[in-house]
Amino acid sequence: MSNKIGIIVDGAGDFAALKARFKNGYKIIKTDGPRGHTVNIVDIMSNSKKQIAMLKAYKCKKVIVMFDFENRSENYDIFRDKTIKTFNDINFGVPVSIAIPNRMIENWFLADIEHLSKLKVFLKNNLKQKVYEGLNGKNELKKCFNKKYIYSETHHGPQLFSSIRFNIAKINSRSFELFLDLFENSKKLLN
Repeated sequence: MSNKIGIIVDGAGDFAALKARFKNGYKIIKTDGPRGHTVNIVDIMSNSKKQIAMLKAYKCKKVIVMFDFENRSENYDIFRDKTIKTFNDINFGVPVSIAIPNRMIENWFLADIEHLSKLKVFLKNNLKQKVYEGLNGKNELKKCFNKKYIYSETHHGPQLFSSIRFNIAKINSRSFELFLDLFENSKKLLN
């Protein structure tokens, strides 16, 4: 098997963001099944089987299934633990891990917003870092935008994800730290 890591993501914004940052050694694909905040864990797992098989065929040594927690009513940690157990109960023929941004990928961008606000003209200047984990990341991120810009997941998301400092973002977002922990050599990702 190659050293490639396969990542299955929800939508166009997550796909564009991860594809911009993870180039060599990664195969990123979008799910073709529903993953919204009303989809149960068994359905998420069932809807992932085809993409997991595809990534296995691409010779990925590991697969990460990533989807947003969104507005689910249960506790994030309990939901995450149940999801991991559900996926661990199935032999996919390749190791499969779960990554769940708490609540959406925008929360990960916000985990280094102070730094990003110094780099990106579409963001307000000199934003102060705070913890955004568990908040509605998309709404919070929109508040950080200069008035003349409108947030676009597929346009701004890749720029933001490409610029966050992983070593800082993991301090401000536990779900992002858990995502980084899924990579065997996560230290090489930190920059």
